[in-house]
Parts: sequence; structure tokens; C-alpha cells
Amino acid sequence: MSEPETIELRRYPSRKLYNKNASSYVRLPEVAEMVRKGANIRVEDTETGEDVTRQVLLQIIMDQEGQQTGAMLSADLMMDMIRLHQSKASEMMTGLFEQSVAFVRTQQEQLASQMTGVMSGALPQPWNVFDPAAMQEMQREYQKRLASFWSGAMPGMTPAAAPAPKKAEPAPANDADELKALRARLEELEKRSAKK
Repeated sequence: MSEPETIELRRYPSRKLYNKNASSYVRLPEVAEMVRKGANIRVEDTETGEDVTRQVLLQIIMDQEGQQTGAMLSADLMMDMIRLHQSKASEMMTGLFEQSVAFVRTQQEQLASQMTGVMSGALPQPWNVFDPAAMQEMQREYQKRLASFWSGAMPGMTPAAAPAPKKAEPAPANDADELKALRARLEELEKRSAKK
């Protein structure tokens, strides 16, 4: 996969943004669309020469989060981010957040690829895309990555102390077996909640 295009922008004292690649002024929604389409951007302040890319991206995120629909960050999450910002945990959280977003992006790309295969007829059964076993495998993979992150992020934390991925239960042979498995799982959960 080729490296995404980097679009050079200049921010003037009036907060106007100038796209050096296209020789035209752009607004924040247009910059957001460039990013959504996969472009990397770099924004330089014309007065100081300082890289203000993060400030511009934060402004775009603030604008998007301020809308009634489509907000991604809950108030609780933002308060936690503020609390952690000046602590040593902020670096660890940055790494965890970046890995989580990269994992979600990878899964989206795989799903899109599978859907393209289904539409083109390359995959014989379209329901394989939504196979519970495949979803469990995706969850196990995420848990493995999370466990490896924690074991690497916290020296002295052994992989045994890291959250262990749950073992997949064998797929039930029929509806009666599935019902038995669900009942057993419910009983197990009730026992756990009674202990607490």
C-alpha cells in the first residue's frame, strides 16, 4: 500500500488555511474531508513557522464532537483524559489508544475486503462474513494485542498478570445444545454475581 499524500497547509494570523498543494484556501470541513479520504496533513503557522497540525486537528475534532449526532467521546472519557493528561499514565494511554484505533482500522479494512469478495462472488457464502466464530477470533486477536501492550507498557507485569484472552467455547451442534450452553453460561454468571 502506498504512502498517503501529505498536504501542506499554511495557517495565517486570521486563522485562514492555505493549501500549498492546490494553491487555494480551505476551510476546516474541507481539511476534515481530506483526512477522511486518507491524506496526511501538515499545518505550519505563517508567523512563527511552528507546526500547528495538532491544534488544527483538535479544532476539527472539537467541531465534530460539538454536533448533536456522531459524537465519539463521552463526557466521562474526556474528564478521564483531562485527569490523566499531566500524569505518567498519559504516554501509556496514548499508546493504548493508538493501538486500539489501528486495530479497529485493520478490522474495518478486512471487513471491507471480505464484503468486496462477497459482492464479486469470490466467497461462496456471504454469511461467512458475519460468522460468530470469526467474530470470536477477532475478539481473541484484540485481547492478545491488548495483553501484549500491557505486558510491554508496564515493566514487571508478566504476561500471566495481563488480561488473558478467554478460550472460545466449541460451537454448539444444534439449537438444543446452544440452549444448554446458554443456560450453563447464565448459571455461571449468576454464581459470579452472587459472590460479589
